[in-house]
Amino acid sequence: MPLALAYGEAAMPGCESAHSPFGGSVAARVLRCPASVGLVEKVPAHLRKVSAYADRGTALHEAMALLLDEAYSLDDLVGKTFGTYTITDDDIQTALRPAYAHVETLLDWPKAEYYLEQRVVFPTIPNTWGTVDLLVRIGRQIHVIDFKFGIGVRVLALAPDGDEDVINAQLLFYAAAARHSLHKFFAEVESIVLTIIQPGSIDIDAEMVSSVAVTHAELDAFIAAYRAACEEALSCALRLQPGSWCRFCPARPICPAHTGPLLDLAQFVAPTAPAVLKEAYLRLLAEGLDLVEAIKDIRTALHDQAKRALENGDSVPGYALSAGRAERQWRDESIVLAALQSLGFDHDDVMEAEVMRSPKQVELRAKARGLKVPPELIVSNRSGVSLVRIENVRVPVLGRSELARMFSEALKAVQEGGNHGRSRS
Repeated sequence: MPLALAYGEAAMPGCESAHSPFGGSVAARVLRCPASVGLVEKVPAHLRKVSAYADRGTALHEAMALLLDEAYSLDDLVGKTFGTYTITDDDIQTALRPAYAHVETLLDWPKAEYYLEQRVVFPTIPNTWGTVDLLVRIGRQIHVIDFKFGIGVRVLALAPDGDEDVINAQLLFYAAAARHSLHKFFAEVESIVLTIIQPGSIDIDAEMVSSVAVTHAELDAFIAAYRAACEEALSCALRLQPGSWCRFCPARPICPAHTGPLLDLAQFVAPTAPAVLKEAYLRLLAEGLDLVEAIKDIRTALHDQAKRALENGDSVPGYALSAGRAERQWRDESIVLAALQSLGFDHDDVMEAEVMRSPKQVELRAKARGLKVPPELIVSNRSGVSLVRIENVRVPVLGRSELARMFSEALKAVQEGGNHGRSRS
């Protein structure tokens, strides 16, 4: 199917939806696994969110935009909520401050020009766009910058892939789209530097900044390759290829490349030969572990999507949301020590290395000494919300739509009651 017929030549970015089906964030996946496009479309839109960590990343991106726009200072952002996430002092010190400091050195250059959170349209593929975090032009050099605020896998502008190094596809997408959309900004530009700024990573020794320079010819080659991949994604001969690009793919629970190990595990049997070489048996162990690890990934993806569906108010047959176990805590630690000491408790009965002992620990010491902890000093809170089988629900938790419906009905009842009262008078 031609791309123009699939997504509409007349579509304007930002008018129909917040995300392009072939946008920059999925560029690497589309290039390597065109079949993923069709599979993702089978997943309901509200279940495609990867994780709660995305809320933090979105919030920090919005905060960085406000910083660069000089609408807020770093100190002003502490405690500010974006969506469902509230910026903490730790976010400022470990993420925003170092990223902002690096960008400031670029913006302080004489005659530096920049675009912030700029929507750019990709050439040759209709209805395809993305939002580049920051574009900075200094003389005849342009920096295409993408902020990564996740603390998981390190993302590089140029990453090893087998025997070669591969340029980050998302950055190539943004650079190509920006060049196409901002002709004057890119006029007479000789050097294009793609940069990822990732303040936090599981690799403590990782550099915060990763960059690679690309040529106009390399951008032209990427445009051709990406268009070909997008055309393949809409064809009948779909290429399904699992790899690192699957990490954030919402279609993993229904992808044959990921559900395949379930069938492989069913065929995993012990050797039938009377004697097996040690090396052969150890290989068998490794194969079994690989299958189990793959199945654990599918379990996590299924669990997360089912939980989000229930939170949204959808029905997942046989499953429900349940409040976690009740956890007993001190109602107000600032008054517990004095209150208990006045009842005969020693300092060591309540404190350990200047940390308050748990209510259970203090109660055990109280029993041994014939004392009693007043129940009003303790409060019971439930920890989090879990996805469980319906028969295992402890305390049911309603989804957002059900809560909204109940609130609406209660409000209506109150309003009708008030109206009846006025009519009787």
